[in-house]
Amino acid sequence: MAKQSSEKIFKIYEKAKEAFQRHNYDYAINLLMTAIGLSPQFTKARHLMHLIARKKLESNKSIILSRITGNIVNIPNYFTGLFYLLKTDYSKALISFEKILIHDPVNIQILKIAGTCAKSLKLIDSSIEFYETVKILIPSDIKNLKQLGDLYKDEVADLEKAKECYANILQYDKNNYAARKGISDVAALGTIEKGSYDDISSSFLTKVKDIDYTDIVEKKMRAVKSEEDLIVLINDTLQNHQKEPHNVKIVIELAKYHLQAKNYEDAVSWFEKARSLNPDDYTLTKHIMNTRQQQIDDKIIQLMANNGDKKQIAELEKLKIQTVLQYLKEMVDEKPTDRELRYQFGKALFNTSSIDEAIKQFQIAINEPRYRLKAYNYLGLCFSRKNMFDLAEVQFNTALENYNKTGQINEFTKEVLYNLASAYENMGQIEHAIETFKNIYKIDIGYKDVSQKIDKSYYTN
Repeated sequence: MAKQSSEKIFKIYEKAKEAFQRHNYDYAINLLMTAIGLSPQFTKARHLMHLIARKKLESNKSIILSRITGNIVNIPNYFTGLFYLLKTDYSKALISFEKILIHDPVNIQILKIAGTCAKSLKLIDSSIEFYETVKILIPSDIKNLKQLGDLYKDEVADLEKAKECYANILQYDKNNYAARKGISDVAALGTIEKGSYDDISSSFLTKVKDIDYTDIVEKKMRAVKSEEDLIVLINDTLQNHQKEPHNVKIVIELAKYHLQAKNYEDAVSWFEKARSLNPDDYTLTKHIMNTRQQQIDDKIIQLMANNGDKKQIAELEKLKIQTVLQYLKEMVDEKPTDRELRYQFGKALFNTSSIDEAIKQFQIAINEPRYRLKAYNYLGLCFSRKNMFDLAEVQFNTALENYNKTGQINEFTKEVLYNLASAYENMGQIEHAIETFKNIYKIDIGYKDVSQKIDKSYYTN
C-alpha cells in the first residue's frame, strides 16, 4: 500500500508540473493541494504550488480585485486555520493558510503564520520560503528578518545569509540588541567552522559596539550595496589606508569592496598587497582564487545572456577549472597540514578526472572531522570511477555510519545511499541495490531516477 500511495503522489505531482507548463494554474494548484494533503512532507509540491500561485497573481490584470475576492472567499479558511493553530495541529493549520495564499500569495499576515507553522513541522525550507517572501515584500520588517536570520543560523547553518538578515535589521534599528547578538553568534560559529573570524565581520562588530553611526557605517551595514555606496566606501577606505598603510584588515576591506564593485583586477591587486603584508595567511590566496573564479563566471554569464559562442564558453569553463586547481595546489603547498584544503583540492581533482591524485587528497581529508563523511563519499566515487566497486562499497558504508546511528536521512545521506546502490548495481547485487534505493524512495520519490528503478524492479519480478 505504501508503494502504491507513493506512486500516486508522484504521478499527481508530475501532472501538476505539466498543467503548470500549459499555464493551467488552477488545475495545477488543485493537484498539488491533493499531493500535499496525502504527503505533508513533500516540500517540492509545496514550493511549486507557491510559485504557481504567484505566477497566477502576476498574470491577472485585475490583481487588486483578485486579492479582494480571494480574501472574501478565504474567510472560512482563516478561521479554520486559527482553530487548528490553537490546537497545535500545525499540519492542518498550514494547509488552511496555504489555501488562502493560493488566492492571495502576498498576504503578509498569512505568510508569517504559515512560516511559523512550517517551522513547527520542521519544514525548514518551506518556512524560509515564507519568510523570504515577506522580506521581499517588506524589507524593513525587523521581526521577520530576525526569524529568518535565526533559521539560517540555527537550522541550515548558512552563516552568510544569517549575517545578511541581522545586518539588514541594523539598517532600520541601529541599536537592536538581538541583531548585534546575532552577528556576534554568527562570527563565533564562523570561528568554529573556519578556524578564524572573518576580517570584515569582526571589524564590523567593533564598530557596531563603539562608534556613532555615520553615513559611512550605514553604507557598510547594507547587505546589498549600490554602485554609489561602493564608490563612497572605496574612497573612505583608501583614506584609512593612507593613514595606516600596513593595516592588513583595511587592505582586505578595500579588496572586498572592489570585488563587490566587480573591479576584479583591482580586487586581486589589493588581496596580493594584503598577502605581501601577511605572507603566512594562506586564506588570502583563497580570496584571490575566488575573485578570479567570479571574474570568469561573469564572463560566462554575459556570453550566455547574449547567446555567445559555445566554444568560447567551454574554454572559459576549462580556464576556471585550471585556475581553481592552480590556486588550490598553491595553498596546499603553503599549508600541507590543512585537511580542509586537501578536501577542496580533492574535489577539484575529481572534477578534472585526476582520480588517483584525488584519492590521495581524500585519504588525508578523512582525518578532518568536519569533512570525514564527505571525503569517504568522494573516495567511494573515485573507486567507482576506477571500477573498483567493492572498495567503493566500503567507503560509502563508512560515510553512512552517521545515518545508521540516527536513522535520519538528509540530502547528503540520500546522495550516499544512491551512490552505494549504484555500486551494488555495477557488482550485479541487484537485491541489495533495490533495497538501498528503497531507503530513498520511502522519503523522496522524486530523487533522481529512484522511482523508475523501483518501478522497474517490480515489473521484472
